[in-house]
Amino acid sequence: MIKSYAKVNINLKVKRKYNEFHKIHSLFTIVEDFYDEIEIEESTEYKDTLFCNVKELEKENFIFKVLKILREENIINSFYKIRVQKNIPIGSGLGGGSSNAIAVAKHFTNNKKILKKIAEKIGMDCYFFIKGYKTAIVKGYGEKVKKTKKEVKIKFKDLIITGVNCNTKEVYEKFDEIEAWKNKYESNMLEIPALKLYPELIEYREMGQMSGSGSTFIKKTSLSK
Repeated sequence: MIKSYAKVNINLKVKRKYNEFHKIHSLFTIVEDFYDEIEIEESTEYKDTLFCNVKELEKENFIFKVLKILREENIINSFYKIRVQKNIPIGSGLGGGSSNAIAVAKHFTNNKKILKKIAEKIGMDCYFFIKGYKTAIVKGYGEKVKKTKKEVKIKFKDLIITGVNCNTKEVYEKFDEIEAWKNKYESNMLEIPALKLYPELIEYREMGQMSGSGSTFIKKTSLSK
């Protein structure tokens, strides 16, 4: 069984969009006791199949992209049955999809060039999971990952799981629309755009700080430790 860990953003600075992308500067850390569980088994069928407790992920999943790239790069030549027990909520700002993708990729290869290609196809959170650090400063388009001297310890009890499914693409679009790059003193510069899109999150702002593009919040008492 492969453990695919959640991450949180302790802070997140986002720059104005340039060449269709946003540069970031963020402190990432693993949630050390919160993860999805993945099992991989070679299939006798000529197709990849995915079984998941969240049914909508059985058809559209980053894992299929990973297997396709690995096949194109001649890392694998078989097809696989993948079982995923999703504990990390979808659209929670905890990087679950990227974590799953890299967990599967690293099961088959540690080739840096291929892992980088996968990250480019899937998203900026992937680079952090490729490195495997517990805590790191992540910059640029996610590709600059530097391990910190001191680890930030966050556990599941430090999180507020809101149950809201935030769409990352829409949060970034709202960020551009309201020119949120001007709010340089916000600890998470995606928080205000997310709250405008999902006003049901506003009640949690007094209790914590949002992670990533939402919807999970980190308790203020945990951030002040």
